[in-house]
Amino acid sequence: MEGLERLARVHRRTLSLLLGLTYSPDETVAWRAVEGLGVAAAAVAEEDPEFVRGILRRLLWSLNDESGGIGWKSPQALGAIVAARLDLFREFVPLILSLFELEEEAFRPGTLWAVGQVALRDAASVQGAAPWVLACLDHPDPATRGHACWCAGCLGLAEARPRLAALAEDPAEVAFFAQGALHRRTVGALAREALARLEEERTSTPETPKGGNV
Repeated sequence: MEGLERLARVHRRTLSLLLGLTYSPDETVAWRAVEGLGVAAAAVAEEDPEFVRGILRRLLWSLNDESGGIGWKSPQALGAIVAARLDLFREFVPLILSLFELEEEAFRPGTLWAVGQVALRDAASVQGAAPWVLACLDHPDPATRGHACWCAGCLGLAEARPRLAALAEDPAEVAFFAQGALHRRTVGALAREALARLEEERTSTPETPKGGNV
């Protein structure tokens, strides 16, 4: 990805090319473009954050029927870019959360992935997504359930533990993008990983002494 960073600094049009690749029918290509957008946008934003804001606005527009072409990977691209430079693009976080209100439920897994990416940077900034994430744990679509499990872990949602435990043996398989590749994962595996993350956070958080200050 270092080569991509250098290319983006010299040629800002790299962002537009990557944006186009998110429309690829090849899921791996589309997801790698999403990942690349985060890297390239972070590089461009160092000198021209307003140019990147223009890309973010284009992604939001692509979710509108009037755009002429639905950006099915736009939620993920938004999450990748905002998470990469949350310090510069925090104002887009509420807009990412608003994607849960879209009528087209096909956007739900991607929105959960986007929220999770931001949560890995700053979970407090996306706590407003908690009710949506909890509701998605009961969704009939396996991709939505699986991404909700992962997102719940990223957000540190302790209240999700009972539902995650109930999903721990869910055998449904979903495509999940992580570490530069698409993986076939079961909902149960994602639920167990989320539970492990929540347990790790619980044990690593110092308890507040009872009785106030000593």
